[in-house]
Amino acid sequence: MSAKIIDSLDIAIFKQIIEDYKSKLSVSAHALDHLSIAQRKILNEDSLKKIVLSEEPRGIGIQKNGRYAVYYRRTDGFLKIILEKKEQRLEVITFINADSMPTLGKLR
Repeated sequence: MSAKIIDSLDIAIFKQIIEDYKSKLSVSAHALDHLSIAQRKILNEDSLKKIVLSEEPRGIGIQKNGRYAVYYRRTDGFLKIILEKKEQRLEVITFINADSMPTLGKLR
């Protein structure tokens, strides 16, 4: 399935999803695979969970594969975190630094 963003999600709806799954948030092993040891000191499982649970996203896209592409503002661009709702949990699949965020409002 494609990771192309096909729709946007209202931040209030996303916050409700986070509220519903806050005790069931996990980070996939793949999410941290590409980090160097030095980078793991900055971004680790706990810091990724903290971002998802406490920071206000700037935008949320729904990908064709059903996953959420969530954009968090950073001083040098955006942190894009890919989340997937699984049976009983919400999982951080991966993340990437991005220079910009797509115009999600045009998708509605």
